[in-house]
Amino acid sequence: MPDLLNDRLLLTSLAAILALLVIAWIAARVQTARRNDTLAQGFAESTRSQLAYERTPAAGGFVAAFDPPPDPFVRLVVDYRSGATVDPLGLLVRALSGRGDRLVIRGLLPERPAAELVWAEGRIPGLALARRARASLWVQRRSDLIASEYAVRGSDTTALEYVFVDLQARFGPLLHAVTVTGEREDVHVEIVLAGAGLRASEAPGLVATVRSLGRAARRR
Repeated sequence: MPDLLNDRLLLTSLAAILALLVIAWIAARVQTARRNDTLAQGFAESTRSQLAYERTPAAGGFVAAFDPPPDPFVRLVVDYRSGATVDPLGLLVRALSGRGDRLVIRGLLPERPAAELVWAEGRIPGLALARRARASLWVQRRSDLIASEYAVRGSDTTALEYVFVDLQARFGPLLHAVTVTGEREDVHVEIVLAGAGLRASEAPGLVATVRSLGRAARRR
């Protein structure tokens, strides 16, 4: 009889722990979904455009395009993936899969950028180092203000570099990569950063800076 009571007590304890874990997981998902919805609203209020959702805000993030796209873009998309930052199970899945919390802004300009710039955290992107026809046109630069190297291409990159340094000054701790090139037909401007560290109140400033990047890239 004592053994039977002990087994029942153990099963009851395990069931209680499992129930608490499930409740904690659900609460974390709800909390993160609310946080991501607030962040999406920050982007929605950053321009006079509306957000057309390809994936509505949830614990896993959201994907939305600005409709109509704000000047100077003909398409501007916000893609936030793996946004469940307070979800322990989500953290474990991302750790095992190698995916991290990532927010990407992709913009398409009406024409190929006249000025181009590439930067990646801790290194010069391979695009600027590749051995091919136009790779030799890339010029490596270093900014003491951001203590980092980047590469530019074009006849006049002054305005683009100025906006890039401003972007770094405002969002540097969150940034992973900045790419402004005409190498792709579907994306000319791409900003990659850690979305978990971005507050909704900062979204309008980020979008304004991305738009400035686009304008500077078009200067001839």
